[in-house]
Amino acid sequence: MKVSFDFDSTLTTEPMQRLCKLYLSKGFDVYITTSRFEVTNNNDLFKLADELGIKKENIRFTNMQQKYLFLKDFDIHYDDDDLEIMEINGTDCVGVCVGYKWVQNGILYEPNN
Repeated sequence: MKVSFDFDSTLTTEPMQRLCKLYLSKGFDVYITTSRFEVTNNNDLFKLADELGIKKENIRFTNMQQKYLFLKDFDIHYDDDDLEIMEINGTDCVGVCVGYKWVQNGILYEPNN
């Protein structure tokens, strides 16, 4: 089974890290699929991936493209972005929304990690 986690506000949270470790301990193929740009400083991402045991080749940068384009052969993806989840759920991959954010009067609100 191929499992994917968004990074920011998803895999950076303790509950998602515990879930990730559980998948890895069961032998699942675990990936990070992030909207981040590959050419920027991603040391925090690489450090956490290494701590969790996610292979570097299992880190995928979408460079701000929609994630569903990168998840066609995946079974499940965890993300805090409900719009990404809606698009992912239009494919064979199951998208699970793990948080919420909203915009009100031009201000982005999101829960604390």
